[in-house]
Amino acid sequence: MLKAAAMLMIAAAFAVGGFAVSALHAKKAAVISNIILMINIIETQLRYACLPVPELLKILGENEALAELSFIKCVRERVCFGEAFHEAWSKCVFEDSELCALLGKTVPYLARLGGDIGASDLESQLSCCEYYRRIFEDELKIRREKSGRYTKLFPPLGLLAGVTAAILIV
Repeated sequence: MLKAAAMLMIAAAFAVGGFAVSALHAKKAAVISNIILMINIIETQLRYACLPVPELLKILGENEALAELSFIKCVRERVCFGEAFHEAWSKCVFEDSELCALLGKTVPYLARLGGDIGASDLESQLSCCEYYRRIFEDELKIRREKSGRYTKLFPPLGLLAGVTAAILIV
């Protein structure tokens, strides 16, 4: 009876691990999708309202769809305390360890986006938004493909590994 319960717990642990890995890949795609939404909001606000950076940060911070991007709140706080926007943006992006882990090699692009906002004329800022949006859209396409594969692969693979481990222990 105890062995059966142990085998069941081992199999369940590996299955949960498989679901966790597939959820991680889905979250990576969701974060990149939120960044693309943020870039679209920035571009729209710049194009039609010509908002200064503090007002733009306020709009981004109040947008519920961007709540997962916690670095925006950090940037707002630092800018309110007198730090330069581009420095605050870069520091907050690199200090957000979860964001860095989820974005991987695209973190420097997100950090550079903050250096381009509010630093030049309107047309240059809009073309920078378009440039970074394309980068993140390409990355999103890759992440969604991986997420689709891993969502189908890892849960059954985890269960299979759990059953195999349980059999080997017995």
